[in-house]
Amino acid sequence: MAARWLELVLDYRCNNRCVGCYAISDDGPVMLPDEAAGELARGRRLGITWLWLGGGEPTLRKDLFAIIREARRLGYERVKLQTNGMLLAYPEFTRRLVDAGLTEVAFSLKGIGEVHDRLTRTPGCAALVEQGVAHAAAAGLVVEGDVLLYAETTPELPELVRHYHALGLESFRLWLLSSAAASEPDVATRVPRLSDVSTALVRAMDLGLSTREDFIVSLHTPPCTLPESHHRALFFAPDLGLLVANPGGHRFLLEESPIEGGAYLPGCADCRWRPRCGGPRTDYLALHGHGEFVPATAP
Repeated sequence: MAARWLELVLDYRCNNRCVGCYAISDDGPVMLPDEAAGELARGRRLGITWLWLGGGEPTLRKDLFAIIREARRLGYERVKLQTNGMLLAYPEFTRRLVDAGLTEVAFSLKGIGEVHDRLTRTPGCAALVEQGVAHAAAAGLVVEGDVLLYAETTPELPELVRHYHALGLESFRLWLLSSAAASEPDVATRVPRLSDVSTALVRAMDLGLSTREDFIVSLHTPPCTLPESHHRALFFAPDLGLLVANPGGHRFLLEESPIEGGAYLPGCADCRWRPRCGGPRTDYLALHGHGEFVPATAP
């Protein structure tokens, strides 16, 4: 499938210090304005019309509004900002994003209230995020949540979905914490088991808060770990059609990243879900083993 999304990883600076995040570096590589413009132009030559701005924390970029304006000038129809949301608590900042041509915002979520503050290591962060959600929704932007699941927060997923949906978030993507590149010694103990994720995900979906097929989508979740009745929540990376561009010209399709899985087990070859399964991640198998992965036989 041809790429539909271009993700620009602008740099790795961030004003949070989230537990387990490996995309933070104040002195890491930076995509300079000319490089960003070149990647935008290259994306359009490839026929890509949807843009995803990530990092690090892209709202720290002084040229963010200029990048959004250039993207819209080049013909990008959708421009999504993936953000911790704190600066969107300021109405003028949100207005400038809208005026530049932003169409949607994905808010990074760790929990509710004090839990979010503790995991972002930023006191007051949760209150700012909630204000940012309100301002973005009021401005007419599409708003969604990117939820990073920890072992200690996974059971609280239904409450998180209920809470942020009431504030205006229209959909949720679930991301499984990874210990693959983490520098903190206790991160491995905080990676949730997929069996626990499945239980919490089913409970959240069964709240009946939305009729959208994609209301909750769970990344890094092989089909054999989720009841077939809830397979509408499954994510298959090639379907997204996402081309990631990092500073320095390093580009890859999302499904080529080891964070998306690829560590298939011997029984996976004969599983009827294998054609649309990314497989478990190597770091997950090293932590929790392979007991949760049971191949599905033909019906």
